[in-house]
Amino acid sequence: MVQLRLDYQSSMQPFPWAGAVLLAAALTVLLLAGAYYLELAGEVVSWEAKTGQAMAPDQPSPARQAAASQRGTTDTLLEIKHANAVLQQLSLPWGNLFRAIESSSGKQVALLAMEPDAEKHVVKISGEAKDIEAALGYVKRLAAQEVFSSVYLQSHQVQQQDPEKPVRFVLLAAWKVTP
Repeated sequence: MVQLRLDYQSSMQPFPWAGAVLLAAALTVLLLAGAYYLELAGEVVSWEAKTGQAMAPDQPSPARQAAASQRGTTDTLLEIKHANAVLQQLSLPWGNLFRAIESSSGKQVALLAMEPDAEKHVVKISGEAKDIEAALGYVKRLAAQEVFSSVYLQSHQVQQQDPEKPVRFVLLAAWKVTP
């Protein structure tokens, strides 16, 4: 059998002509692209000068100033509107509302959701009661609270699939507005 000798690290490598040619071609393309960019930039400057739109960077045109001013006014008005909405939400009698709602519920009523509407001064309350009498008792107890000006049952439904047949209800309660 003939012994095979493999030499993977040859001390004599030929000059990589293909790599040198590829590098020279890439540098040539880069120089041509740079020259083309400078030519286009000069054309843009000349066209801006011809149309009268060439201005200093710190001096926008009157049309741009008017648009920026109008946009700033619109942004300011939106911020003021948002700030007023937040202020209105914060000025609501949240503590009194929560205390009145929680103290009226009792053991036979479970509250499921509360959806306050600050603009209309109304809170929509969803809950589940043991029976219709418990739900109506909850409505009466809420109506007796000083915080609310009116409370009424909007809808109710007996849960037939549940063996205890609880009543799901939705009521609306309007709170009194204090100046």
